[in-house]
Amino acid sequence: MARRPKERIYRRRRPLRTLIKVLGAAVLTIAILLVVVFFWFQSYIVYTPEGIRLDIPFLRGILDEIPENAQEEPFPVLPPEAPGDPAEPVRPGETEPPPSIRSVLFTGEALATIPDWDLTLAGFRADAILVAMNDETGLLWWESAVEMARSYALSGEGNPGPILEAMDPEVWRSALLVGFQNELMASRNPPLALAAEGWLDPRDVEVRDYVMDLALELGRLGFDEIVLADFTFPPDYPETADAVIISFLRDLASALGTLDVRLSVMTHELDWYDPEDTAHFFRPGLFQLAEIVFRFYCVIEPTTLADEERYAALMAAVQSILGGGAYRFVPVGPGGGPEEGNWVVQADIGN
Repeated sequence: MARRPKERIYRRRRPLRTLIKVLGAAVLTIAILLVVVFFWFQSYIVYTPEGIRLDIPFLRGILDEIPENAQEEPFPVLPPEAPGDPAEPVRPGETEPPPSIRSVLFTGEALATIPDWDLTLAGFRADAILVAMNDETGLLWWESAVEMARSYALSGEGNPGPILEAMDPEVWRSALLVGFQNELMASRNPPLALAAEGWLDPRDVEVRDYVMDLALELGRLGFDEIVLADFTFPPDYPETADAVIISFLRDLASALGTLDVRLSVMTHELDWYDPEDTAHFFRPGLFQLAEIVFRFYCVIEPTTLADEERYAALMAAVQSILGGGAYRFVPVGPGGGPEEGNWVVQADIGN
């Protein structure tokens, strides 16, 4: 019997198709995982000014343990410079005592009437000016851009800028600014006024901002020093808030310091010494002001200037309060100044 030949069964193999299926499944799986991971990371994306970063909770501790220098940048980027602090005002007593100041006091109206201020000051043996830029009525001599001055028709028409610029640069320029005594503002805007007639309330933020804005404007116009008068509550006012005045003066001195302008105050001789020993009491205390202001200008009566003993007693009181800083005391009065020391002459010029 003949043997039957074996049947050959041929099974066609398709390895390429299988590989494509496997790769397709892998790609699909990876795509699904990427989509899942993407949406999962959405909750940990933090947008910052520097760009986008991930803040993953379970990695915080791990990242914190990595030393700072473990992976340095090839070109380290320096951190941005921090903005500089506003220039602090030069504190009295921190530097050598300045030379004596010999000044002439006159009104803003007179500033524009003298053709040659350098020659005029030489005639007074003066090296400084003190210009009264307003008064207790509240009217300003200069044309102010401060909104409250314009709104209540208190702004003047003068412009001290070109006049100050034309002076000898060695001339010290001071502006006398009446602060809280302001009859017109008190009458035209009663909510800002105290019960005392013609006086604004220093506790009101709008009032303090108004005085500060005027002082800063004068500093930008070219004055080296702002001498603030009537910067407290009215004399003998029953309600006082020393902390408000001290805080205001500190803020004003700091703001002027950014312009390289000094803050001084105008006082009266009775604020320092009362020969009659009455109940007059200056608030806040001069000791507190000594830490803030640059100079203490002081209006002295002609009778005191003519009485050597009384004047000596006044200066002894100044010495007891200012100590080694007594050079910051500047007498203001009529007539010619002494040969040495500070003085301001109340001059009747330009009228």
